[in-house]
Amino acid sequence: MNIINFINRFPDEASCVEFIKSQRIKQGIICKKCTGIKHYWLENKLSFQCASCGFRTSIKSGTVMQSSNLSIRT
Repeated sequence: MNIINFINRFPDEASCVEFIKSQRIKQGIICKKCTGIKHYWLENKLSFQCASCGFRTSIKSGTVMQSSNLSIRT
């Protein structure tokens, strides 16, 4: 994907978050603490919360952006 296609596909941070969120849901999210598979999306935290134990998994967790302070779109 070139930069022009990227900008057209992801015009803002919210569109990037929605894309990554949908990809994570397709793959399935497994809680790192209790290995639960049912999660809820927390919009204000941009993370998934385990329905079993309440552990939160960020949108960046498990990606190359995991330890980065940069925005997702960057």
